[in-house]
Amino acid sequence: VVSTQSTGSSGINAEYGEIMTDLGKSSHMYDRDDIEAEHAEREMRQKLKSAFKMFIEKVENLTNGKVEFDTPFRDLGFHGVPNRSSCLLQPTTHCIINVVEWPPFVIALDEVELIHFERVQFQLKNFDMVFIFKDYSRKVEMINSIPMSSLDAIKEWLNSCDIKYTEGAVSLNWGKVMKAIVDDPDRFFDDGGWKFLDPESDAEDEEDEDDEDQSFNPAEDPDAEGSEESDSDEDYSSDTSDSEDSESGSGSSEESGKDWSDLEAEAKRDDQNRQGREEMEDDSPRRKKKLKVSRSSGSKKRK
Repeated sequence: VVSTQSTGSSGINAEYGEIMTDLGKSSHMYDRDDIEAEHAEREMRQKLKSAFKMFIEKVENLTNGKVEFDTPFRDLGFHGVPNRSSCLLQPTTHCIINVVEWPPFVIALDEVELIHFERVQFQLKNFDMVFIFKDYSRKVEMINSIPMSSLDAIKEWLNSCDIKYTEGAVSLNWGKVMKAIVDDPDRFFDDGGWKFLDPESDAEDEEDEDDEDQSFNPAEDPDAEGSEESDSDEDYSSDTSDSEDSESGSGSSEESGKDWSDLEAEAKRDDQNRQGREEMEDDSPRRKKKLKVSRSSGSKKRK
């Protein structure tokens, strides 16, 4: 309780430099007064840093570690517009903060359920970041006009913090969206929750449904086709083997029914027939010559 009011977070601010600078005042870079003012400001910063460090150590010792102080990671910082002006937003272990510009901007990551990126398009230079809290009755927080070059670094930081994020190309009316969720939360969860923010999840669900709808058809099963082909091959091989066996069996039976003398007689007849064919082939050119001579003599006699 601070000033009889319950507060969720508190901050301690201290000014260590001039907020406003008179740009109309003419000054030289080697002006002694300006050099002394810069030197005094640098010394005051060092004193405030050492005093704040001592304050942190004393608080942690007195509370036995129950109170912890977060240190912002400047390397993970990015520029955006949480209120009216652009500022450097820096993540910490448990929060994302801006304590330089007024009013300060602090969001505890433990209270965030989902982060949605709006206006994520290639032709745009900036995008918006929406913080959706676990308490749906709480108004969403936004950081506008974040450079597109910081998108990948922010996603890596959210992955390291195990915070889910989605992205879209258009801006949503979050007042109406959150009101519809609060009015009928059961319907919201029955419809898939925050899936409507992620178009990729819808496409994956449709593919899964298509795969489940496809029934098993044994005619299209490659194993069944392979088994049928193998069966047909086996049948064909068995048929051919049976026919070969029958032919070989018949030949062997015929040969086994003849005597040795019969076989010799068949061999002699084959040899005689072969010799007769050869003699006829040798005599054929001689016969042709005789026929030519006889025809020529007959023609002379007629003359």
